[in-house]
Order: sequence, then structure tokens, then C-alpha cells
Amino acid sequence: MLLRDERLKIRPSYREYIGTHVQDGSAHSRKWYPGSGKPSLPRTALALGPRVLDNSIRMTFELVRYDAARKAIAAAHRVDEVKHIRDKAEAVRVYAKQAGDFELQNKAAEIRLFAERRAGQLLADMTKNPGTRGEGRPRKDGTKSRRSNGATAYPPTLDDIGVSKDQSSKWQRLAMLVDDATFEKALVQAREKDGELTTAALLREIREIVTPAEVLTEPDINVMAAELIRDIESASRKEKLKAVIRLRRRLNPTIRKKLILALKNSLTDAADCEARLSRDFKDFPTNGKAFQRVIRERMAQEPDPLLAEKQALAKDFSNASVREISLEDARNVIVAHEYLGTLGSSEFAYGLFFGDYLAGVVCFGSTAGTNVRSSVCGSEHADKVISLTRGCCLPFADPPRQSSDGRTHGGSAASFLISAACRDMTEKGYNIFIAYADPQANERGVIFRACNFLYCGSTNPTEKFRRPDGKVYDARNVHLLTRDRRFGMLRYKRSRAEQKQILIEEGCEFFKDTGFKHRFVGIFGDRRMKRMLRQALKWEVVPFPKAEAQRAMVAAAGGGSADSFSVSTV
Repeated sequence: MLLRDERLKIRPSYREYIGTHVQDGSAHSRKWYPGSGKPSLPRTALALGPRVLDNSIRMTFELVRYDAARKAIAAAHRVDEVKHIRDKAEAVRVYAKQAGDFELQNKAAEIRLFAERRAGQLLADMTKNPGTRGEGRPRKDGTKSRRSNGATAYPPTLDDIGVSKDQSSKWQRLAMLVDDATFEKALVQAREKDGELTTAALLREIREIVTPAEVLTEPDINVMAAELIRDIESASRKEKLKAVIRLRRRLNPTIRKKLILALKNSLTDAADCEARLSRDFKDFPTNGKAFQRVIRERMAQEPDPLLAEKQALAKDFSNASVREISLEDARNVIVAHEYLGTLGSSEFAYGLFFGDYLAGVVCFGSTAGTNVRSSVCGSEHADKVISLTRGCCLPFADPPRQSSDGRTHGGSAASFLISAACRDMTEKGYNIFIAYADPQANERGVIFRACNFLYCGSTNPTEKFRRPDGKVYDARNVHLLTRDRRFGMLRYKRSRAEQKQILIEEGCEFFKDTGFKHRFVGIFGDRRMKRMLRQALKWEVVPFPKAEAQRAMVAAAGGGSADSFSVSTV
């Protein structure tokens, strides 16, 4: 039965058909004619052909009204009721996709997504089953003690209601992300943009809606310089120039003459600009000082007419607030003050404000590697994992402060920002935060340890490759070059081994990087969540190496000591 008869008024003949032959999203079907008594022999959905499937699915939504299904979901008070609706909607969606009916497929997908969101709301409100807590230790003979008959009945487990841990986690996150109005708005936008409504498309639209779009800061000169680098190194520009050279006999003499002159002028201008930029350039020192601290000290020398007002506000954390900001605002700060100079894989950004002044930024994004999320606390908690990808504080954010024991110190702004941002990210369903400190940039992860992150050892050396121009890339980027879909068409498709061989023939050198990064894990949430995730943590928690041991570890990498706020992905 798809839904209750009194709600949807389904004809008994169709209820018998859909209830008997569509089970839990199965893609099998039987050809059946009203009045024939029973269906004929089973045939695959593909064998039925598009016409039969199209007619049967259209009949489905002629009989099962969309509005009635929405009302049934809203009226449901039990998770198993909503899951039953969800499973049947998924079954219809599968049939519609096979038939190529996108309109019907999207209607079924909407019902499924509404049901999953409602199930997440009910799961979040349910009293949690205590499991084996309260039963005491096993007896000496190996048997377990049983709860007394008078004990209060416990709520059902996830297995009892037919929901996996992965489904429970994803549905609860879908329920807590946004309110109902924003959820429906995201549904409409995802359907209009992509045509086919999927969970991934919905989550993209939700992220676009809830991420602040207001830009609070002016574009930084470093952002302009980064864009100029991309323009100079543009692969499409080089390809255009190669194509013109190959077909130069077909060029109009006037155009050819202008192009030659433009290239001569660009060489002269480029040489002049290079000389001016190199004149007073200072690279990072090799005295063991953190790269991030070097940038902060150099930026502090730049004149700022509002510096006194900013420092006065930054002395007291009662003037501080942490809130989500747009990625554009984050880029203006990160590119200028973070030693890596890019946002990397950042998806969310939070800013530290003293009054109205942005004083620091921390960014979160996808983890490096395909199995990292599952390796932290198991696959059942993989969707709770996210990485701190970038972070920095401006020079005025950390004036010398005196602690309760009389010590004068800095760095409080960074730990304040990270802790507050991680707590806010738990409302998005993220409770496990991975952070890395790079000894090659003289980082020791002092800020992460101050935020009660757990030290989980160091990463393993990774494979990298160096291009003929001297640039070094992670070898995991090779798969990004195996396909070329520029200009709206697939120009080529290769295997990773084929692409690697092409890079070697072009002069790229593959090598094993001897460097490593310190790895930290932060667990945030309520007491129950932190206790559960700490018990599920699969990475070994070890003491942070002492100074002597750390110097020996980073000797091969050429690093030193550091105490700055900077994070990077492996």
C-alpha cells in the first residue's frame, strides 16, 4: 500500500498492483491488465518498453495526488510511517527515470525529499534508545542480566524502524539545515537549474541560499594579483597562441603584424614588471619562525588610520562576535594574510568581528582523499567529518593580553574563532573537524591544541610531480587531467595511467615527498555526541612530540618550530 486509502483514495486495483509489485524501490514490474484477475509472468522494467512504463507511471500520479502525499507526510507522527511513504516514492521515481519522464520523476523525488526531511525531524525529537546502558556488567558465567519486568519500556532502535545509521544521520542533517520555507525555495531552484531533482542538487541550492552573499570588505590587491597570475598562466591563452602559430599562413597580414607587435610589447612590459617586483622582494626566512607569523608581522608595518580604534576593541572579547561570512569576504582576507594564498576546497567561512571590523577568518571544506572521512570514526559517521582548510587572523586581532595567572600572551583570537566556528558548524551536522599543521611552514599546531583538538600523529608521505616550469602538484591531481570538458564537449578521456605517462613524456617528474603534516581531530557537540564519537575514533591519539623529537622529525623536511594560526589540507 502506497499511502492510506482514506488520505489518497487509491483504487483497490492499483493498490494491489503497486503494493505487490513495487517493494522498497525495486526496479522490477509485472504487466497487468484490469479485470484479468492477476498479473502475468514477471518481466524486467527494461523489457516492458518505454510506452508501457510511461503509461503506468502517469497512471500512478493520476491516482496518487501530490498534495495529498504532502499532507500525509506532514500529518505523520511515526518514523516508520514516513519511511514507508519515502520508499514508495523512491520506487515510483526509479520507474519514472527508466521511462524518461522527468516531470514525474521530479514529483516523486520531491515527495521522497519531503519525507526524508520529516523523518529527520521525527528522529531528532525521538527519545534515544539507551541500548545496553543500565544492564550492568555480564555475570561470571557469561550471561547478561535482564532488565526487570517493571522497567519502563524503551523507545525503538533504528533497526526496529528499518532505518540505517547513515540514513538517520543524513535525514536529521537535512531537517536541521534550514526552515520549511527555505527548503521549498531550494527545491524549486534545484529543479529549475538542473532539470533532474537530486539530493546533491538540493544541498547545493541550500548552501547557496544560506551562505551570506553580502560582501563586507573591499577587494584586496592580493586578490587582483592572484587573478593576474591565473591570466598569465592561462592554458587556453597558450592553446590559442599555439593554434595561431600553426595556422599562421592563413592570417591576414595586418592581423599578423599587430600580433607580432603585441607580443614584443608584452615581453618588454613583462620584463620591466618582473624587475620591479623582484627589486625589494624578501622570501620567508629560514630562522624557524612560522610563515604565518612572518606575514602577520610584515602586514602590521602597513599604515592603518583606524588601527588605534581596532586595537581598543580587540582588547576585550566582549566586543567580539563570530558569524558566517561569504566566501568573497573570506578570499579577501585569506589571500592576503594566509601563507598558502588560496581558499583551497573551502565551502564555509566564518569571520571574527571586533565591533564592525573583520579581524580573522576560518574556512571549512572537503577532506583530502576519498577515504579520509570514513577512516576517522567509521563510515557511519563519515558525513559528520569536515576539514579546517584555511585560517588566519589580522595583526590587530591579537594585542598582548594578560591571563588570570599574570602571563602576557597572544593567540587568543584564533582559538576563540576556531572554537566558536566549530560550535556553529555542529548546527549544520558537522561534529568531527580535521586540521593539519605543516612543519615545512614551521607550524606546530599550538592553536589546535589550545582548542582541545586531539593529536593523531602525522600524515604519510605523498606522491607529487614537478612540471617543467618548476611548479609542484599533488599526484592526486592527475585524475583531474584525464578528461577535458571545456567548451561544453568531451574533447578526450583517458585513464590515470595513460595521463601519467603523457605527463612524464612532457617532462614532468614524479617523486615521493619526504614531508609530512601534523594531524589533529576536534570533536564538538553535546556531551552524548562527543562521548559517542570519541569512542568511535579510529585514529590513534598520541602525545604531541617534544621539541627535540619534533626537530628530528622535521629535519628531512627542513622545518622548525611555530606557534601561528594556519591550516592546510594534505
